[in-house]
Amino acid sequence: MLARGASATFQSPTSDPAKIVDFADMSALGGPRFILTVDTEEEFDWNKPFARDGFGTSHLHAVPRFQELCGKYGIIPCYLIDFPIAEDSFGVELLGGYARNGVAEIGVQLHPWVNPPFDEPVSLQNSYACNLPEALERAKLTILHETIVSRFELRPDAYRAGRYGAGANTAAILDDLGITIDSSVRSRFNYSDQGGPDYTYHPLAPYWLRSGSVLELPLTTVFAGALRSAGPVMFGEIFESQTVRSMLARSKMLERIALTPEGIPLSKALEGIDLALEKAVPIINLSFHSPSLAIGHTPYVQDAGQLELLFEWFEGVFSHLQASAVRPTCMAEIKQAALFRTPT
Repeated sequence: MLARGASATFQSPTSDPAKIVDFADMSALGGPRFILTVDTEEEFDWNKPFARDGFGTSHLHAVPRFQELCGKYGIIPCYLIDFPIAEDSFGVELLGGYARNGVAEIGVQLHPWVNPPFDEPVSLQNSYACNLPEALERAKLTILHETIVSRFELRPDAYRAGRYGAGANTAAILDDLGITIDSSVRSRFNYSDQGGPDYTYHPLAPYWLRSGSVLELPLTTVFAGALRSAGPVMFGEIFESQTVRSMLARSKMLERIALTPEGIPLSKALEGIDLALEKAVPIINLSFHSPSLAIGHTPYVQDAGQLELLFEWFEGVFSHLQASAVRPTCMAEIKQAALFRTPT
């Protein structure tokens, strides 16, 4: 067994770190690309315990402004939809229309606490689907998948576990459902203190969870600063205190940059993109939560000024990627480029 932090990495969220990662050949894309993934979910109070009720979906009326901006740059966003969104008639009509017109894609996102069957107590531990019994994780994902297929009249090709809670059983369930791309891995982040997965040492490039049938498309996070080459070890084993991490960032010694508009200023995001390109990351995976498109639903957009900053972030990032010759891609194109095996 290799020591934690050695050069070998995980093949799947919970597999032996001594295994060699089976990276996917993405050369058919013809160069670096980026994809925009949207955790399309219900509104709830992020500061309160999880609950099965009391949520809303009103922010869906703010999606057209975002979709129009994507169209300006030729971007096909992937809306990763959870159960409350799949049950919302307006959301189905709006997002389904985008998908039918070829300007967006529909994927799957599982929030266990609002997704039937409701056979588990609502808790922090159970908010990570990977902590549920295999049969219950499978049942929830199957019901969600069937609901999306029925309501949207399409078969989704991508999945993200809510709270990034993928685990030992997830790839097999996705394979059985015919979902070919997972995007649950948030590389460089560790959620084990809450009972979730540890993705500290997971790679940034796409790799096979199941060779030829289930591809992992990690979210993109990079380290900046003089100590960036040791970033995973420094964050994962030495400087776990947020206070110390903030001091390192202010001193420009080490900073973690997740490529999201939520909590990451535009200037840092542009630096992160350049570092990802320097590392030859083949697909830059940008992400955010759909409730941030309206005021008052996430900690990141609490007033009109913050909403405008969100859209300035999008404009700035899209323009920078365009100027850097990084073209947008989509799940369908990634699937084609990765050469999935043909079912026999």
